[in-house]
Order: sequence, then C-alpha cells, then structure tokens
Amino acid sequence: ENQKKYCEEINNRMLYIIGEYFESLAFLKSMYLRGFISFTLSFVLVLILGKPFINYLKVKKFGEKIRDDGPVSHLSKKGTPTMGGVLIVIVMLVTNLLVSDISNTFIDVLLVAMMGFASIGFIDDYKKFTVNKKGLSGKKKLLGQAVIAVLVWLFVTQIGLTGDRAFDLSIINPLISGSMLYIGSIGMLIFILIILMGTSNAVNITDGLDGLAIMPMIICSTILGAISYFTGNVNMSEHLKLFYIPGSGEMSVFLATICGSGLGFLWYNFYPAQIFMGDTGSLTLGGVLGVVAILLKQELILPIIGGVFVMEALSVILQVGSFKLRGKRIFKMAPIHHHFELSGLAETKVTMRFWITTLIFGMVALGIIRLRGIL
Repeated sequence: ENQKKYCEEINNRMLYIIGEYFESLAFLKSMYLRGFISFTLSFVLVLILGKPFINYLKVKKFGEKIRDDGPVSHLSKKGTPTMGGVLIVIVMLVTNLLVSDISNTFIDVLLVAMMGFASIGFIDDYKKFTVNKKGLSGKKKLLGQAVIAVLVWLFVTQIGLTGDRAFDLSIINPLISGSMLYIGSIGMLIFILIILMGTSNAVNITDGLDGLAIMPMIICSTILGAISYFTGNVNMSEHLKLFYIPGSGEMSVFLATICGSGLGFLWYNFYPAQIFMGDTGSLTLGGVLGVVAILLKQELILPIIGGVFVMEALSVILQVGSFKLRGKRIFKMAPIHHHFELSGLAETKVTMRFWITTLIFGMVALGIIRLRGIL
C-alpha cells in the first residue's frame, strides 16, 4: 500500500518548472491543467501563424506537385503550399518545452524521435523543390527511420520502461489480461523497426486528400492520450488491468499538443486546402504515434486505433503485389481513398467517412481495453 502511494505521488509530481520553483504557482504541476494548456496553446499558435506561414511558402514557391497519373480532380491542387508539417513540428516543440515535464524520460524520447522523423521529412520535402523532384529516396527514408528505431530500442533495452526487463522485452496481448510473449532484445529491435516504419509510412500514404490524415491523427492521439493517462495512474491501471508504467501519464500532455496543433492545421487543411503538411508532417506524426504505442506497451492495439492508416497501407501493398504477380489491379487506384474517389464519391465525402471510421476504430480499441478490465 505504501509503495502504491509513493508511485502515485511520483506519477502526479510532474515537474513543470514554474510550479516547481514558485510555491504560489504549484497548481501548474497539474497534468489536467497542463494538458489543457498544451492543447489550447498549440491550437492558437498554429491558427495565428498559419496564414503568415502559408504566405511565406507561396513567396518561396513551395507548392504541391500533382502526379500526372492521379485523379483529374486533383490537378486544381497544383501549387498549393506544402511543408505545413514544419509549422506543426515547431509549435509542438515549443509547446512541449514550455508545458511538458522535460525531466520525464518518456517526453525526452518523444521529442528526440519527433525531431528525427521531422528531419527526414523536411529533407525529403526540401529536396523536391531544390534538387530532385522525387525527393529523398525510399532507401534513405527507411535508413533514417531505422536509426530512430534503434534509438528507441536502446531506450527500451538499456534504460527500460518499468525496470522489469522481462516485461520491457515482451509483446503484450491486448485481449487477455496478464498475457505477454517474451521476444528478447533482438526480437524487440525487429518489432520496433516494423512498428515505426509501418506507422510513419502509413500516415504518409494516407495524406492524399484535404484533411484526410490530420483528423484521424487527432482522434488516434486522443485515444492514446487516454490510455497513457490510465497506464500512468496506479489505480486506473489496476482497475483496467493494464500494466502500470510510472511516468507514462505525462505523454498525455505531449499528445495534447498533437491534438491542438492538428486542429489548428485542419483549419487551413480542410477542403479546399490552403496548405498541405508534406512529408515533414505525415512522417513525423505517424512515427510519433508508433513511439507512443511502444512506450505504452500497446503495440498490438495500435493497428486497431489507427485502422484507417492500416487500411491505406494494405491497399498499396495489395495493389502492387497483385499487379506484379497477376498483372491485374485490385483497386481502381491505390491508396484506397483514390479508389473511392474514382468510384464516384466526392473528396469531402471520402474524407468525412474516413474520419467516422477512425472514430469507430478508436471506440472499439477503448472497448477492448474496458473488456480486458472486466474479464
């Protein structure tokens, strides 16, 4: 009982520097308040800076290049400013440095991973306008993602999530309480590589229609934010039969910045989009989503939460595989959102239905977690 009280005290003692050193402002340590501040501040910053940033991109002629073999309706998007992910990443970085507990190792890992993925995406976007229209090669992107995966793996194996090495190097079954499969250090490295490459590229593939990728990211971040709070709370983790991970609740504050900056970006990104996020945004947000799932030991629930991203990625894999093996296509065009467009659905209708589908997937994931706590 004393150990639980101690852990709960540590979990709630989020070292927001102002609240720590100024007794009269100690209320700023509250995770709830800082989550609200993170969301609001990031939303307002993107909303205020969005228009000037769009104008700057127009002056620099960083406009979207539309593929010739894409839907004809997309030709009107040519020249729309891209690299909006730069604004999202900068706002997230500033907000987290101001609001999150940067002494928390989970936040440090997320910030390092975020800047790593953002660097890959930025180089890719920038090269498209200055060196090569194709941008960074696929192999170089995967190499960069692999480096980040190794850094996350080193954190998991050398520093650890809980201090229990057997737990840290295991895959958790989201359906059965207490069920886990030990895969060892090398197995965990391969597992992390698959997750981070998969999530990062899946979101990148999804980002093909106005507002299509950013809203599912907001929904997924909200669901993971709730899970991170439950996981980092002694009583809630016990009630839901989740594995308690001290300090992981602070990631909910980080995820609030994705929700806030994402919603601010959607203001300019919804149809007809005034700006696209580019690879700087999609690779970063997808990669961060994967890192959060790894740190929460919710890797197997992530494909359910991000079901839309999985569906988009699988549609490309199936399309390419079918064409190479049979010489026939499964879809009219991949990713699958283009298939629905070419089937006669309006872009906005496809986008809204994907949003609804993501929300349903998120509710299913939370339902699984709740059932796990009951059974």
